[in-house]
Amino acid sequence: MSTLTLGILLLCGTLNYDVKYETFLNDTAIIGIALGSIFITCSRERIEDEMTSMIRLKALLTSLYTYVIMLIIGTLAINGIPYLYVMMACLVMLPIIFVVLFKYEMHKYNKEKPDEE
Repeated sequence: MSTLTLGILLLCGTLNYDVKYETFLNDTAIIGIALGSIFITCSRERIEDEMTSMIRLKALLTSLYTYVIMLIIGTLAINGIPYLYVMMACLVMLPIIFVVLFKYEMHKYNKEKPDEE
């Protein structure tokens, strides 16, 4: 079972175990999602050139700015128990935003690249 699936099942409450085992499952889901997102974020492209590095840096900075703005808005707008759900989502939001922006920018670059040759 993937850690993302495990995390979703735990969040929805479909998996109910005693407190010790549920804590272990929660920790496993969070650590697995974090490590998986790092592997996805840091993976190399098949063709890695200077433009790819520049696109990667631009996407990383844009995702960082977007993440911080979302975090500030969430902190100011949401209180109580729902704030914990926002913080759980924020654990994986930065890599998700990065991957979406990077793949989109690479798609645009690869689409324009054959026209230049």
